[in-house]
Amino acid sequence: MDTSRISFGEMVAGVSAVVLFIVMFFPWYQVEVDRFASDSVSAWQVFDFIDILLLLVVLVAVGVAVARAAGALPAQLPAPPGMIVAGAGALAVVLILVRIISIPGPDVDAAGIDVDRQVGIFLGLLAAAGITFGGYTATNERASGKAPPG
Repeated sequence: MDTSRISFGEMVAGVSAVVLFIVMFFPWYQVEVDRFASDSVSAWQVFDFIDILLLLVVLVAVGVAVARAAGALPAQLPAPPGMIVAGAGALAVVLILVRIISIPGPDVDAAGIDVDRQVGIFLGLLAAAGITFGGYTATNERASGKAPPG
């Protein structure tokens, strides 16, 4: 495995993907019931399907970086690898933004249940933006010839 083959953008996307994976274990929401009991929930606990999609985004970004370093990136892909990573990162950004705007769960304010956003969801958004930026940068580096050969 030759890490000198990895471009700056691929490195940014790969590191951001690892950060997103770790942040998915952080508290994303705080649930408080009648001001007596509260609990924090992570992305793994609160989402049914979005967490799986975020994991796939992580795997795509890390997979491209590892495949490039190993020299095993397939030549025949439907799009440039950086563009695939940027698209996956953009999907993650949109999914997280939707869940920042629309908190999951029923509207139960009248029942004394309060759900608040925690730091994890905002860190996840930053990491997803890093994946998108890294993929976009990798695409431009490869197109302009500024990336390492590989």
